[in-house]
Amino acid sequence: MLIMRKRSPWLGMAGLAAIAAGLAGCGATSAQASTSGTQRTQVITFWESHAAGGPAGVAISALINQFNQTHPDIKVALTVTKASHKALGALAAGDAPVVAWISHYDGNFLAAHALVSWNAYINGANGMPSAERRSIWPVVWHNGEINGQHYRIEADAKVSQLTYNKALFAKAGITSPPTTWSQLATDVAILKQKLPGVIPLAWKDSSAHILPPFLSNGGHIFMPGSGEKKVDFLTPAAVNTFTYFHQLYQKQEMILAHGSSIRADFGAGKLAIADGTSAGYQKILDAAHGQFPVGVFPYPNGSTGHSANLVQGLGFVLMVDHTKAQYQAAKTFLDWWFSPKVQAYWGTHSGYPPETRAGLAEIPLSYLSAHPGIGVATQILQSPYTISRPIPTAYKEVQAALDTAFYNAVTGTTTVQAALQTLQSQADAYLAGQSAL
Repeated sequence: MLIMRKRSPWLGMAGLAAIAAGLAGCGATSAQASTSGTQRTQVITFWESHAAGGPAGVAISALINQFNQTHPDIKVALTVTKASHKALGALAAGDAPVVAWISHYDGNFLAAHALVSWNAYINGANGMPSAERRSIWPVVWHNGEINGQHYRIEADAKVSQLTYNKALFAKAGITSPPTTWSQLATDVAILKQKLPGVIPLAWKDSSAHILPPFLSNGGHIFMPGSGEKKVDFLTPAAVNTFTYFHQLYQKQEMILAHGSSIRADFGAGKLAIADGTSAGYQKILDAAHGQFPVGVFPYPNGSTGHSANLVQGLGFVLMVDHTKAQYQAAKTFLDWWFSPKVQAYWGTHSGYPPETRAGLAEIPLSYLSAHPGIGVATQILQSPYTISRPIPTAYKEVQAALDTAFYNAVTGTTTVQAALQTLQSQADAYLAGQSAL
């Protein structure tokens, strides 16, 4: 039976920062309880994939160290690895972690009978504290929920947003960021005309950055009533969205690029507006090196009159073949993770926004003023038009088809209509059980 002890006083953010500076990953492999004298410790192996030296990796290491210091009956043993890809292989070899952070591969893990539902541990009288549960943004809480069962609980939510060079905007005479897609088109045209040699807009050609404008124009990922067995891309919403980006590309007001090149151009002052995610906001700031003021704004409103977005990110899962005591200890860690001070630390050190209202309230207004990316990201997380990334097993193939169709339509390799016809056909085949992988 797991013995719970009262937590020690919180060390504070400064203390955690000091821990972060000197902490190395622990990487233990045993998932069994250990005994030292008369004290029994539940060892919870935990796999996650953030780089050990990056902001998120350093923050996780510091927080785990703090948890272990204040919970002597539980030890969380961290291993930095690609759990989304490796945990199933480890399960087959009999060496799966107790807890892993995985991406939206719930379907693959569930098909392999690899996961234990959190419901038995987070519900009921001894479950997650009700105030803590209510504090979690709804779109975060329901991300990874299937038929009422929480198999994956979001851990590092990220959304798409736009970052801009305020100095270039001022030089071009643009006084505020756009709030509609038509205003964005007008602004990039002004930037191209008034700032020769500057790239007005760089966009990522991946589904997390394609679907939000499509959704804001009234689109649906899946055909209503199809039970997620058919997509819905042969619609005016898809035509309008693909055509919009095609026109910007053809007028050389936009380029398609990936994160590293976008950050390099932005940091060099060659790019006015950078498409990215809330998780990449700190990287954009680092690339700018304080050479110019940086602003951030949410994706503009579409024809529906509102913006839209997708929540992505890794989430906590419980792997099968471990003890109830270990799962209960993992639930203790989960409760601690969602506590206000931990969420505030995560939101100010990792590059990810806090996932709870209480965590956001713990962050000083002075910090939020200096880091507007956090405010924009939490604004997006609170929006009723922000949805979770789809999780059907075949969706990763649908996503790949969407990326290709968008690229071909935007660059003019095929017509918009042909790209959408191919996308609809391929995606429906994948959802019906055919596979290209």
